Amino acid sequence: MTQARRLPDLPPIGRPESYYAHRVHDAERKGDIHAKEAYKVGQYVTLGMDPALTWDQKLKYFNHALRRHCNPPPVPDEATWLFYRNLAELIRHNAGQEALRLVMREDELYEKRQKLGVLRECIAAEAKHFFIRLFGEATTCPQYLDEEDWRQLMMVRQHWTS
Repeated sequence: MTQARRLPDLPPIGRPESYYAHRVHDAERKGDIHAKEAYKVGQYVTLGMDPALTWDQKLKYFNHALRRHCNPPPVPDEATWLFYRNLAELIRHNAGQEALRLVMREDELYEKRQKLGVLRECIAAEAKHFFIRLFGEATTCPQYLDEEDWRQLMMVRQHWTS
């Protein structure tokens, strides 16, 4: 009789980097590749949530985590496949929340400026540049966001740029 392999829980977000480094090292020592990947995701998502970083810097962390640490082994069982899918969703959720935070802050600034009498056309031009800096000319949801967050972001973009 074989013992079922236990997959780790999704990692907590927001811990000090030393927390993740210790757990990655421990997982490597034990040969637990799934725990190592989970804690690497936690580390990179936490780094990407740093409010001092630019959006481009944040994206490097989110995209790195997706590319390098959310890939199941070849021919995974369903539980393993689901675990890695959930890791990717954890990244998308946090990246989406961060994008929404930035966009809503900008939305509030546009509202205030409009109430102060700034012409809508001026705000629209600034908003267009802001959204291009965030998402380029993308018209489809990027891999680092989920569809619902993307729809919300695009509604705000449409409100200010049309």
